[in-house]
Amino acid sequence: MNHYIQLKERDRIRIYECLKKGLSVDEIAQETARHKSTIYRELQRNGDEIGYLYPRDAHEQTKKRKARHGSKIDRNPDLKDYVIEQILLGRAPVVIAGRWNKNHPNKRICAESIYQFAYYLKNIHLGLWKHFPKAKKKRGLMRKKRKSGSAILHRISIHHRPLEIENREKFGHFEADLMFNKGSKSVNTLTIIERKSRMVFLVKHNSKHSTPIIKSIEKKIGNAALSCTFDNGTEFSDHWKMGIPTYFCDPGSPWQKGSVENMNGLLRKDIPFELDPKLITQEYLDSIAYRINNTPRKLLGYSTPMEVFLKNLKKSEKYFNRESPLLSVDYQKSFSVALHI
Repeated sequence: MNHYIQLKERDRIRIYECLKKGLSVDEIAQETARHKSTIYRELQRNGDEIGYLYPRDAHEQTKKRKARHGSKIDRNPDLKDYVIEQILLGRAPVVIAGRWNKNHPNKRICAESIYQFAYYLKNIHLGLWKHFPKAKKKRGLMRKKRKSGSAILHRISIHHRPLEIENREKFGHFEADLMFNKGSKSVNTLTIIERKSRMVFLVKHNSKHSTPIIKSIEKKIGNAALSCTFDNGTEFSDHWKMGIPTYFCDPGSPWQKGSVENMNGLLRKDIPFELDPKLITQEYLDSIAYRINNTPRKLLGYSTPMEVFLKNLKKSEKYFNRESPLLSVDYQKSFSVALHI
């Protein structure tokens, strides 16, 4: 079944230019690779007694006409209720759309439609944007990277990291980073993420000294880790003590470890920068990690990070001894609902 693609402003410019050349409807259809009925409808809808409107006027008239009829979400009460409910649960638009399309293949929507619905002027009073993973009032741009230096010993550049890690082909490759809150340059949240499954671990620290930071990473991922990637913070200067390959981003380029950077961005909804560090407890961090690890992700085929992590961990058990922290009794208790190893 072919899907109809609506005319864009550039298409209307081509139609206008063809009309100026005196081409017929059939000839315009050939020039624009559109069906002649599409051209007929366009000329009828966006023309007047003088003729076809200027392309920009025709495009604006079409948008106003669509606005009167409302968006696809507004026109479907069941879809609208579903979208609002899922947004309030903190689901990302891409996941909301993915789940809906999986159950309603003939009534598909896209993430962009959900964003437009939430940010549409008549819906802005609902405050739906507050429940998006990054909770931005306006859809903004990425920040430019800063330049800085690095003096970490035994440092191996991320450019030497094997392609299989970059492509997420193998399980067991991690990234780590620290998050700080307003009013403290010591108290921090250590974020660790496994690249293939996107499984996240969160640990509270009262200092950023390298020794306790590296010990926490070892305690969490232990024998299951094949490698770990960091930025150039001195808190990771003891990386070599982990006994596994470690890699570092270019100075001033933390975005090169995109998995953990993206996760930190999502975490700011639950751990905003203004939040008093004293209010961040390990129990609170565990509850956040549990919810994230049990939320379906589009890039995981709508499976959860926990499901993918456990599946890969079980496949890899023969490579890890039973002393691995990931298989410990304490770790299983903290995720007693989801772990069944």
